[in-house]
Amino acid sequence: MLKKERQIEILSQLEKSKKVLSTELSLSLNVSEDTIRRDLKELANEGKLLKVHGGALTTAQKVYTFRENEIFDHDKKLLMAKKALTLIEDNDVLIIGGGTTNLELVGIFPPDLGITVFTYSIPIAMRLSDHPKIEVILFGGKLMKSAQVTVGLDMIQNISNMRADACFLSSSGIDVDTGLMEIDWEVSQLKKAIVRVCDKVVIMSTVEKIDTKQRFLVCGIDKINHLITEAESDSSLLQGFRKRGVHVL
Repeated sequence: MLKKERQIEILSQLEKSKKVLSTELSLSLNVSEDTIRRDLKELANEGKLLKVHGGALTTAQKVYTFRENEIFDHDKKLLMAKKALTLIEDNDVLIIGGGTTNLELVGIFPPDLGITVFTYSIPIAMRLSDHPKIEVILFGGKLMKSAQVTVGLDMIQNISNMRADACFLSSSGIDVDTGLMEIDWEVSQLKKAIVRVCDKVVIMSTVEKIDTKQRFLVCGIDKINHLITEAESDSSLLQGFRKRGVHVL
């Protein structure tokens, strides 16, 4: 059976049952599971199904996801993700926020990385659902449909009772004198709670958001341990952060 014919059959089975398993497809189509996994990955990249651990779901059940060609400044964000990966070790307990830079980060997690990830981002939880060694805990709360993240006072209370090795948060604006800021009040309160319970605070920000201010304060610069941008770490733009004790990557 040719690849195209095989993929048509996969989509046909998916339309009937709304989900398919790699093991069952391997038997019914008489090919290896590796071949099936490659087919599912290719079909997922084309937006025809949602690849999950062990198989795939129909796009009728698909939550909001990003494809590389839809991510603004994809190359810059991938560079930032690679820098962030150097700060993560086996057995870490992490809180990972929303945004496309964090989505790039979890997308390059090596298959042998064994960590626990708490997140309020549905796309990030779904992307990690296919990882063999990462435990994923999705914070429950009110869904912000536009960003596909959850927020709410109950979440903040639950977060206040935990402890994490590090958090990786995106930035709507960051200023060396004021600190980390957010456009949305609920998101700012959520991030504020996260910063309080993490031993290490990592902020991911493109250069265009450096030295910009937003309405709601999350935390001061003294609470930030690492600032990751796509710029060279010795850039003059980042000099003020280094002087304040922030490790710039």
